[in-house]
Amino acid sequence: MTITAKPEKTYGLIVGIEQYQATNWNVDGPVHDAIKFANWLLSQGVPKDNIRLCLSPLKGNSELVQEFDINSEPATEHNLVDIITNDLSQKTGELLFIFWAGHGLMTSERNRRLLCADASKNNWQNLDFNSLLLLLGSDSFGIPHHICIVDACANYLLESRGRPTNLGGKQFPSGQPRKNSQQFVLLATREGETAKVNSSEKTGYFSQAVRKALGQQDWLPDMQVVADQVKEQFANLNKQQLPTYFYRRSWDGDIDVDHLNPFEVAHNIPSTQACKFVDRHQPLEELHDLLQENTIVAITDRTGKGGVGKTELAIQYSWYKLEDYPGGCCWLNLQGVDIVTQLSGFAMVKKFPDFNIPENLPLDYQLLYCWENWQRGKVLLVFDNVTNIEQIQDYLPPMGSRFRVLITTRSSQLPYASIPLGGLPETEALELLAKLLRQEFDQQELEFAKTLCQKVGFEPLALYTLAGLFSKPGST
Repeated sequence: MTITAKPEKTYGLIVGIEQYQATNWNVDGPVHDAIKFANWLLSQGVPKDNIRLCLSPLKGNSELVQEFDINSEPATEHNLVDIITNDLSQKTGELLFIFWAGHGLMTSERNRRLLCADASKNNWQNLDFNSLLLLLGSDSFGIPHHICIVDACANYLLESRGRPTNLGGKQFPSGQPRKNSQQFVLLATREGETAKVNSSEKTGYFSQAVRKALGQQDWLPDMQVVADQVKEQFANLNKQQLPTYFYRRSWDGDIDVDHLNPFEVAHNIPSTQACKFVDRHQPLEELHDLLQENTIVAITDRTGKGGVGKTELAIQYSWYKLEDYPGGCCWLNLQGVDIVTQLSGFAMVKKFPDFNIPENLPLDYQLLYCWENWQRGKVLLVFDNVTNIEQIQDYLPPMGSRFRVLITTRSSQLPYASIPLGGLPETEALELLAKLLRQEFDQQELEFAKTLCQKVGFEPLALYTLAGLFSKPGST
């Protein structure tokens, strides 16, 4: 993706929201991040008058806002909509940077929403992010190119608390798609995740990583390089949060999605049950490399007893590399409903085009229909908890096809490339136990914890059991 723009032809909309009308949503950090991003634009030669700043600071950070070189206004829905529709839309520059730090959520319709400073539990003032992107890329908006950096959650907050999904909020009208528009969108979170804040340094981990990556670039930054560097930083943070990106180029009224928005990848990945994922010295990349070289890969259990984290590693891999499988990530359950019915149900629910297995076909032809008519793109199939190779042998896709198969099993006898798991290294086991118990060990407690970990072979499931036995009532 190549965007060219002069600093003097670049505009910025910078948003940082710490204080909300619902005060229990307050968070310390977004205003700091917004000001630092505005400073970066100034350092690159973007004129002060080209930057619109919407900040809603905590009381303790008000002086920081007052002393900044650019005047700001509260980040209410009214102010933001007015700036976007009545000011920025009329500009005739080359590039618009949008930086947003604050709360966000995902609706059950998979629409990302950004909460404004005047949002409360009774009045969810928010911006529909998808409709904003459509406005920016239409002939109703004067600036053709856009880079959006969003440090906000994308979890299903409303649905998890039984609230209605109809949030209201601002949906932006748009015109016809522009013929010369490019957009790059860099997001702190994938669908369902929460954005973590480094409270001691008053910054979002994502914003911090973006600043570091931008600091290694000249004007105009190559945003794909920036995004890849940000993802690389997060791979080692253990925050159960992974940034993602997508970009679009509009030409002759068509949308060319150069990097697939992972929100649009069909999947049925189960929810993680782990409070902490131990990365085991980067097996995610090792697993990915094996799946590039082999059609079938197994995650096995060296102990043969279970509880070493096979399923959790498969879940984390499915999320981590979801965008590399645009054909979908389909988890298959070997208990109950037959595999063909599960494949067919997945395709129907995810609305695969023209997918309808003819009735009365033999099993092998039903499967052949699935492989031949599955939607386009590389596919990941996950068979979890396989006890015997005969369970899945008749259901495997053709070798060398665009389908990749990931198996979790206690058996070490399968004739496939594999990653064997056993107990954790001592350091990671102690870290996991401390996390589960929600405490830090003093020297005496550390020695006792080491003894406990050794007795259970450093196995993750056994550590969860230990934590349940030794935790204080109500703490886990």
